[in-house]
Amino acid sequence: MSTAIDGKTAQTVDSKKPLISIKDVSLSYGNFQALADVSVDFYQGELVGLVGDNGAGKTTLIRIISGIIPPTSGEVYFDGERITKFHPKKAIDLGLECIQQTIGICDNLSVGRNYFLGREPIKRIFGLPFLDKKKIHETSAKVVHDFGLRDSVDVDDEIALLSGGEKQTFKIARAVTFRNRVIIMDEPTNHLSVRERAHVNELAVQLKQQGLLVIYITHDIFQIHRIADRIVIMENGRKVTDVPRDAMSAEALEGIIRDGGRAPTKGPKPS
Repeated sequence: MSTAIDGKTAQTVDSKKPLISIKDVSLSYGNFQALADVSVDFYQGELVGLVGDNGAGKTTLIRIISGIIPPTSGEVYFDGERITKFHPKKAIDLGLECIQQTIGICDNLSVGRNYFLGREPIKRIFGLPFLDKKKIHETSAKVVHDFGLRDSVDVDDEIALLSGGEKQTFKIARAVTFRNRVIIMDEPTNHLSVRERAHVNELAVQLKQQGLLVIYITHDIFQIHRIADRIVIMENGRKVTDVPRDAMSAEALEGIIRDGGRAPTKGPKPS
């Protein structure tokens, strides 16, 4: 498979300085505490698995990083700059893209229109603004080809005609070609076939190899353990584990999730 990622020049990676730094972040909704004193660093050029059961706080943490909601307390830094105003436009300007399973595209629009969604190119004729349909078609057609979608995909067709895996590949392609620095993949392989899951995971690894920070949210500890550099486990709004992949087996990490954030203990040796 030939992809546009392959031709990119890898970014310079500073392995000592976090690209995103979360310090003692908490978030409360009245008496309900969604996050409690979460601190975690994310580095450029790594693939981090963010894992936990439903309600663990994974998506809430990502919503803060994505600028959707501000924390109740704590600090968030991006490339050394403290973020004080949280809104999605700020995250986009910083080069952060969130790829989610069910949102991010409009099924009633064409593949090409979805590619430039929110970034529509404009040309002026006699001073009046018009949508640059030629640029939309030519640019999106190249992306479709470079990222290995079916030859029969026509960028003028509605994107609803693509399969689930093709839609995920398309969203990844869009994120990469707009020169983002951080790709957040929120349960990207839900409801995909085995082949489509493998393709999405392969793209995630390639993104990391090109120097991007990839934060991969999933319930499947065995899937993410095969590709991640580091695993972060959350439980009830708290970070309970943050280890390099090689430090713990997938089975041991699964035990932490199963036991509600408690590291599995060894039983007594048989006499």
